[in-house]
Amino acid sequence: MTKVLLFGMDGGEPSLVFEKWRDLLPNIKKLMENGSYARMNSTIPPNTIVAWNSMISGRDTSELGVFSYTYKTPSGETRLVSSQNLRCKVMWDIIGEYNKRSIGLFVPLSYPVHPIRGCLVSDFLTPDIESNCAYPESLKEKIKKLGNTEVFFDVVAGLAEHKHLDPEDLIKRAYLMTDMQFTLLKDLFHNEKWDFFMAVMLGTDRLQHMLWRHFDETHRRFIANSPYHDAIKNYYIYIDAKLGELLSALDDDTVIIVASDHGMIKQEGKININNWLIEQGYLVLHKDVDLSQKQRFSSSFINMEKTIAYGSGAYNARVFINKQIVGSRYPKISEEIIQKLKSIPDDKGNPLDTKVYKAEDIYKNTSDPNCPDLTVYFDDLRWASNPDLGLSGLYSWESAMGADSAGHSRQGFFVISGKKIKKKGMMPDIDICQVAPTVMKILQVPIPSDLKVKPLEVFTYGLFS
Repeated sequence: MTKVLLFGMDGGEPSLVFEKWRDLLPNIKKLMENGSYARMNSTIPPNTIVAWNSMISGRDTSELGVFSYTYKTPSGETRLVSSQNLRCKVMWDIIGEYNKRSIGLFVPLSYPVHPIRGCLVSDFLTPDIESNCAYPESLKEKIKKLGNTEVFFDVVAGLAEHKHLDPEDLIKRAYLMTDMQFTLLKDLFHNEKWDFFMAVMLGTDRLQHMLWRHFDETHRRFIANSPYHDAIKNYYIYIDAKLGELLSALDDDTVIIVASDHGMIKQEGKININNWLIEQGYLVLHKDVDLSQKQRFSSSFINMEKTIAYGSGAYNARVFINKQIVGSRYPKISEEIIQKLKSIPDDKGNPLDTKVYKAEDIYKNTSDPNCPDLTVYFDDLRWASNPDLGLSGLYSWESAMGADSAGHSRQGFFVISGKKIKKKGMMPDIDICQVAPTVMKILQVPIPSDLKVKPLEVFTYGLFS
């Protein structure tokens, strides 16, 4: 019976894999030459926890019920999301109903874990090893024996805390984390039964966010002669070698998928979205909010009786329009804000290629109170969004969380290879939601009737009918 290995590189950039470093990645290159590959349009927004779960469910962002790392409760509290916020089944839930076994490792938004037919180890949102991070729970003992459990789930505990590490420490931690994860991965890969095996490597994302300007000569903050110039490239080479260890142990009946949730793009700077909304008269804060203090933006700061719109989001901006205030003027106000956002120039007065997406144009479920009215890609994500306060003016190079030198781009990459996969080479762009029904077809599991996105046309005729 055919099996599927889905090997994920978080933030894997297609231009690096398909072009710049292709010959340095022999294992991925061989899969490309023997199968099919494409640039893959990520979710809107190309958010890590959103994109991976769209990949393994086939659902759009609004169907997942998750739009960002935080959400507002009905009482107005802001909380960190978890797997319990997901409103749809993902691959191990779906195929488990047909007696198929899965192993899911480090897949973003899998914490806390729940019982599945197989094994599940959670992701970088895991608070610590004593939490509900592994199923069956006996896997915790395997993890504890690997060494430093504080670095097992992420390079440092706490959301976005990696932004505060110096390059040397970041690199050291990325390799330590990955080595431990691969040790567990290979143990389960060889010793557990599985039909679907998925693992996501986080190190690519962490290193690229912080070290992109060390190798990209076009970056406005490029560091010439940096000792970390090759750090990202070396990690890609290392990950490709680790993948090779798995490929050498696979039989001919396994289909291999290597993919990323989104790509990466140099970050020119940040647009202080809430500063802009205040300046334009759309956002009014309570009088006691101290704008001179650098701090995370909170909805508690907003005077909702006078506010038309407020912003959130990091690499992309999310704009929420106060419908109770604007009422029937909503379409007009929405279009007005869109046009003004598109007219924002860069810090030198040059026009930006800004894209703004209306919720009703991209999502199936716009009634969710956490669904933004507008999703904004400043200069197609070359400029990020900063919702935080305490940084004066329209432009900044950091937020209250820290600074990046690269952000998420709209496209990740997708490679598929196996005995029953056509050698189509480079294909036209695909959509991230197509991966789930493609895997279901390979595993001969019925595709849910309400899942309208189609599997990829990459199969040898008749073998998966």
